[in-house]
Amino acid sequence: MKISNWEQLPDDFKFDYSQKDLELLWDELHAGDCYQYPLNLEGYDESVLKKQADAWLDYHNGDFEGAAKKGLELAEHGAVILAKSVATYCDYLCEDEDLALELLTDAMEFCEEAVESLPDCANAQFVNALLIGRYSQRISITKALSKGLGGKVKRYLDKTLELEPNHAEAHTALGLYHSEIINKVGSMIGGLTYGAKKSIAIEHFEKSIELTPNIPITSIEYANGLMLLEGDKASDKIYELYEHAVNQEAKDAIQNCDISFASDQLEEV
Repeated sequence: MKISNWEQLPDDFKFDYSQKDLELLWDELHAGDCYQYPLNLEGYDESVLKKQADAWLDYHNGDFEGAAKKGLELAEHGAVILAKSVATYCDYLCEDEDLALELLTDAMEFCEEAVESLPDCANAQFVNALLIGRYSQRISITKALSKGLGGKVKRYLDKTLELEPNHAEAHTALGLYHSEIINKVGSMIGGLTYGAKKSIAIEHFEKSIELTPNIPITSIEYANGLMLLEGDKASDKIYELYEHAVNQEAKDAIQNCDISFASDQLEEV
């Protein structure tokens, strides 16, 4: 996996948290994925937990390359941080489309192996869906559906919520799953072939908002889903959601990226 010479965030997007700072903010930052702070866990290899905590510190401060490298070194125990680092890098910094597809493909293979070792880890399930989703968006949703990737995403997300019903990010992802399919193949075929329904999409988005109302990406993805489902007919609600995201105070580098994106979208609604 090519984890070297990655583009870096502007300095004003980065944070300089210490590990103690991260511990204090952890529950707020991870409300969406219910991931537990590694250094507070018991019964696990302490050296592994220390490396996980260091990787997450890099991630939240905005060093996605450093976080991804540490995740790779941790094998299955680093799959979640690796996947999130790759996904964030491809979303916001990687301008080389071929490299992005290569990184996502390699990360997908890595995480599919990891979930076999950690079948009861909700976030190991989730990041497989996350990576497949990001890959599918890049190759086109229609092509991804023809490859059977939609079904894989759905299975991983359903398993995530079976293991952790309050996983807000999985609710958001399921909302987008239904929205993307309906947007590409229509309500009738989407419903008959894939079980995709607008009402279910909205239900998942609303649940995510309920669980994480002040995390910018929650409002952003709800807005993106409504754009797919209703287009200009939902412009007022879409504007409201982007505006809500923009008005949040960024708590880490990723939220800075999300808020910047939402700000750009506001100008286009």
